[in-house]
Amino acid sequence: MRCARFISMLLAFMLACLSCSKDPVFELDSATGESLPSASRLPSDEVRHVMIMVSAGYNSLSEYLKEDLKELSQGYLPKGKYRSANVLLVLSRTTDSFGDYNTSKPMVLYRLHSDLSGNAVADTLKIWQDTPICKADNFNEAMQFIYNRFPAKDYGMVFSSHASGWLPAEYYNDPDTYEYKHGAKSLRSIGQDKMGTVSYEMELKELIDAIPFKLSYFLLDACLSGCVEVAYAFKDKADIVGFSPTEVLANGFDYLTITQHLLMDEPDPVAVCKDYFAYYDAQTGSSRSATISVVDTREMEPLAEICETLFEKYRDQIKSLNGNLVQGYFRFDRHFFYDLKDILLKAGITAEEESALDEALDRCVIYKAATPYFLSIPINTYSGLSMYLPSMGTTVLDQFYKEQISWNEATKLVK
Repeated sequence: MRCARFISMLLAFMLACLSCSKDPVFELDSATGESLPSASRLPSDEVRHVMIMVSAGYNSLSEYLKEDLKELSQGYLPKGKYRSANVLLVLSRTTDSFGDYNTSKPMVLYRLHSDLSGNAVADTLKIWQDTPICKADNFNEAMQFIYNRFPAKDYGMVFSSHASGWLPAEYYNDPDTYEYKHGAKSLRSIGQDKMGTVSYEMELKELIDAIPFKLSYFLLDACLSGCVEVAYAFKDKADIVGFSPTEVLANGFDYLTITQHLLMDEPDPVAVCKDYFAYYDAQTGSSRSATISVVDTREMEPLAEICETLFEKYRDQIKSLNGNLVQGYFRFDRHFFYDLKDILLKAGITAEEESALDEALDRCVIYKAATPYFLSIPINTYSGLSMYLPSMGTTVLDQFYKEQISWNEATKLVK
């Protein structure tokens, strides 16, 4: 009798536990295209970490991003649907073939895990037909879906696509045409999604606002993102930001090892960036090309304070600087990304001021590394952060910078 009663109580307890989950079962509802709720054995909102891999590859990077996802599935994966606290989610949209931007392709969210035999399993959670990732409303809908279905202790994101730092969307490819047609358009280029002849690129603020939860880390596997403007914009959204001030060669991060650092024990985004640099630093010729930085955004304010003081004191010198004398991180005369510290050094700051600047940089830039060259660009000075240089800008960019860039609001680089 005691055994039967105990078993009955145990079964009742197990059923009660199973009834309160927000985890998805990996089977789509034919009417809505959504997965249906099922059970979890974990107090997931208290213990687990959710890693979100965003692969916005409906563009010229499609083949590389598909290879990245293949490597991701070959690395460490959480064991089983319910056996691991941590979760790996992938939001992806890629082309079938290079240059084919007219074929209808969905945005797909799926969960990657391994079965008991160690085989990779990709369980589709939701499909959005004819939907670009890099449109803020769509991105927000996917993030809300994740937030509602996967309560967690914390979340982190790796975002892989095209990008051009703090610049307005469409500016980098054709600055002259942009200035002639648009003026100070309030967009910044993060990600790219092609839909026929239309290109969707999210505004930096749109991207940040579309994420309805705080991130423990945000890693950008995309070109020219390592700007102080980007880091400062993320200070209330992500504790740690990792990115490159220069372009990123097409292979990007090491996706075979990335989950070892982000899904085992405590997430270690610095280790991801160290792996990235070690891979490229071991190459030869022009393939030995990489810059990488990791910023603790919680330490950005001291940097903003010292920069505000220095920008005001050396305003005339900064406005008249010859960009050819300052460390740049750009090619093809796209002169919008210069080393933050080198700008101030060339403006003539004192040794005492340089020391204060270094202290502020050391507090927020917790890891940085650069090869001697990035392709044709010699890396002689490397603070880990690029910045706009007004003397090499334009009236349109100055106006945009004043109206749209939170770093400028804090430091008054452009008045």
